[in-house]
Amino acid sequence: MRLPDWLPRPAGPLRLVEPWRTRLLVVLVVLFMAVVTVALRIVVWASVPFRGYGASFVIVEIPEGTNAARAIDVLESHGVIQRSTLTLLYLKLSGRARAIKAGEYYFTRPMSPGEVFDKVIAGDVYYHKVTILEGSRSDEVFAQFVHSGFGTEEEYLEAFRDTSPIADLDGEAVDLEGYLFPDTYSLEKGTPPRAIVGRMVARFREVFQPSWIDAARRLGFGVREAVTLASLVQRETAQADEDPLVSSVFHNRLKRRMQLQCDPTVIYALAMRNAYDGNIRKDDLRIDSRYNTYRYFGLPPGPIGNPGAAALHAAVEPADTDYLYFVSMNMGRHKFSRTLKEHNEAVWEYQKKPFRFRRSAGTPTSRRGS
Repeated sequence: MRLPDWLPRPAGPLRLVEPWRTRLLVVLVVLFMAVVTVALRIVVWASVPFRGYGASFVIVEIPEGTNAARAIDVLESHGVIQRSTLTLLYLKLSGRARAIKAGEYYFTRPMSPGEVFDKVIAGDVYYHKVTILEGSRSDEVFAQFVHSGFGTEEEYLEAFRDTSPIADLDGEAVDLEGYLFPDTYSLEKGTPPRAIVGRMVARFREVFQPSWIDAARRLGFGVREAVTLASLVQRETAQADEDPLVSSVFHNRLKRRMQLQCDPTVIYALAMRNAYDGNIRKDDLRIDSRYNTYRYFGLPPGPIGNPGAAALHAAVEPADTDYLYFVSMNMGRHKFSRTLKEHNEAVWEYQKKPFRFRRSAGTPTSRRGS
């Protein structure tokens, strides 16, 4: 057939597209559509919140050295993510399969797989909160950490006897009693006891400011004496606003060379011998211990607990009073007196049995926060 003269002539002979190129184009289109489909499925899957656990929260531990596949199993078994063949593929495609960090993770709400893996890859681990009450003895402090799953008593005692963290403050210390600052500590699982003790001492140094050290020196006290007096103040009253008043009583008695007659020192002496059963008796006041301020004059040889900030401050900046006595009013507060006559009248009024057992400096009360 002859083409009309008005049609443009091709430069060469006409050729049909080779069949193999057609097939290749079809394969590429099919693969492209498959990749797009899978990618869309992953995007949708990774953005849909899921919650498969029934409790209000779940804590999931990813052990050290766990690979991506095992971490997925752990998260799926706890109902944090839904079982899917896309999970591992999602991590590999996003280049995060090797980025999962070990630790405990806390989940409280439905989360998409993307949010879950953002959390575990960022290492947003769960921190256990342990609250140490003001005035706690070190053995009570350590028992609480052990009960919360952090180390053993032996590990704490080893760290407790290392006084190098406070050597510049207290050259006479034989342990860290008084320097374990009571506070709420947020701890990652596995935090070693020595690190915990170090944090408590560091917190003490942060709170016990240089100006307080200077104030103690103006009173003729070193850091050890100030902390020791603060530990007595801490155990005698449950009200922070009474701390300066209680401190003034002890300072006034020290100046007059009067015995402090502080019941908590006797309790501490008994506790050191595992002889304290929760009660203090008249015979206990005769225990031969340098911590017994009914038997020995002056401050005890060291702190009887770990005081908080208010008690530490009150120890170095007592109220300006001439009080020498105080007695519990059985309502969480104390009556302060200047003379023994006033004190005996207060004992009669608030204790009702004034002659059963007379205590010059007061009676023990609940620790703050207990």
